[in-house]
Amino acid sequence: MNLRTMSWTGVLMVLAACQKPAPPAGPNVVTITATDFAFGAPDTIPAGLTTFVMVNQGQEPHQVVIQGAAGKTFEELEAGMMAEGPIPEWVRFPGGPGVVVGGDSSNATADMAPGNYMLVCYISSPDGKMHVVKGMARRLVVGPAAAGAPARTEPTADVVVTLSDYAFALSTPLTAGAHTIRVENTGPQLHEIGLIRLAPGKTFGDMVAWEQGGMKGEPPARPVGGFIGPNVGGHGYFTVTLTPGNYVLVCFVPDAKDGKPHLMHGMVQEITVS
Repeated sequence: MNLRTMSWTGVLMVLAACQKPAPPAGPNVVTITATDFAFGAPDTIPAGLTTFVMVNQGQEPHQVVIQGAAGKTFEELEAGMMAEGPIPEWVRFPGGPGVVVGGDSSNATADMAPGNYMLVCYISSPDGKMHVVKGMARRLVVGPAAAGAPARTEPTADVVVTLSDYAFALSTPLTAGAHTIRVENTGPQLHEIGLIRLAPGKTFGDMVAWEQGGMKGEPPARPVGGFIGPNVGGHGYFTVTLTPGNYVLVCFVPDAKDGKPHLMHGMVQEITVS
């Protein structure tokens, strides 16, 4: 083919055919480092689909509860964070990485709207004090999306879990191996999903007794991540690699009516992964 004998239209058609479309952009990735008792993270990130990866470098289990709102100051967020009673309705929980032990990591993918947010760990130490009381909270500003930023594509899930009062509904049973799980909250209030692997021969009751006894001795279970949130009508994603064994799905969010953890209302489910 001789380009000198072609019209400009023909040249443009040839050039266009040679150009491959750019692959769709995935979520923005933000790494959060958890230690005893602090978070290392950026001060500001752009709005949009974001995957938060928490790397636990501490000796104790940690989580990242991401809570905030547009139009609220950090002082208002911190006051609401430490207040007793029901969670204020204006607080947004887009989704945060669930609990893992030291040396492990967890993740959560959520669509982040502009606003002020707090990164918080509400796990309790063996002395009974929550990590947030020990200073494990960090401010995060979500600014506008960058001008001209490409549209980001949501992950492709192979399992969907629906959260409701007070149950988990899985689209398909969880099996050994890697999974991308889509989390949907049908309400009528905030929920989460925590994944806990039980030690052989142990039950969720053994785990509760261990925690209430001051977390002494070998733990009867190991948290392996999950998704904290989202608010009613929201959705997000997390990835996890499961090994065969018995697991527990659990929600620790305090109830909007009586303040008791949702597991006390029956939002706990034992499953077998094979």
